[in-house]
Amino acid sequence: MLGWFHQHLTALRQALSQFGRNPFANLIGVLVIAFSLSLPAGILRLINQAAFLSEGTLHEPHLTLFMSLDADDAAVRSVWDGLAARTDVREFRYISSTQALAELKATPGLAEAIGTLDRNPLPHAFVIRARNTAPQALESLRATLARWNKVERVQVDSAWAKRLDALLQFARRGTGGLTALLTVALAFTVFSTVRQQVLAARGEIEVTHLIGATAGYIRRPFLYFGVLEGILGAMAAWLLLWLGRRWYNDAIQPLSDLFAVNLSLAGFSLREGMLLCLTSAGLSWASSYLSVSLTLRRLSAKR
Repeated sequence: MLGWFHQHLTALRQALSQFGRNPFANLIGVLVIAFSLSLPAGILRLINQAAFLSEGTLHEPHLTLFMSLDADDAAVRSVWDGLAARTDVREFRYISSTQALAELKATPGLAEAIGTLDRNPLPHAFVIRARNTAPQALESLRATLARWNKVERVQVDSAWAKRLDALLQFARRGTGGLTALLTVALAFTVFSTVRQQVLAARGEIEVTHLIGATAGYIRRPFLYFGVLEGILGAMAAWLLLWLGRRWYNDAIQPLSDLFAVNLSLAGFSLREGMLLCLTSAGLSWASSYLSVSLTLRRLSAKR
């Protein structure tokens, strides 16, 4: 057990010493990993924030139910009771034809025109907010309410919801594609860096191999080097995300005050930070393993 621990401690020390041999190149590798992790993570956080605001604070899709002009108080009460009994309706507001006409009269430029009317042309209406604001759920609710007695028309801003949903889906897919490309860049960066480390230590590796060292023993320091580079890259990515969030929140604060809406981004949780480190370390380890194995195989074939 002590021998196994000593071997890994020695490999870790060797990996740490490798960072000091070529600090500039290793720093570039860490920065590439940091940008590869922070860019998609930051974009995805912005997309999720936009989706959250669009579904709640900035604008919540709703339905407007218009009654027939001949609908009486009993028909209005029936619709009221029906909406109150539905579990998919979160809240609703009743606007009588008299109230609607009074609001129009209060609009500048319309009072004189409305005064010439001999009767109220406006129907009773209900403004409805659904529990599920997905476009499909809104359309299903609209179709159901439109079949009710004395209901003339049900209008839903599903077109807006569908456009926004499609835009967010497109942005998420674009971010997924960007993440895939940057993951390849991360893996290639670690692969190339470790390969250069192996080639630089070629003479030492050959001597170690001649005295009976196993492939696992030779490979171990380079695996530690790759994992350390991945962890440092994740820590740098965390710092970039923190700085980016601070800059964004400072820049968006005047807009938040203007609209009385909290547009600030929340900080990344410890769980998200651990996931970032584990992802980076895992990809770096895999890239290092592949790089060392292929390079050692080529060196063995040339002997």
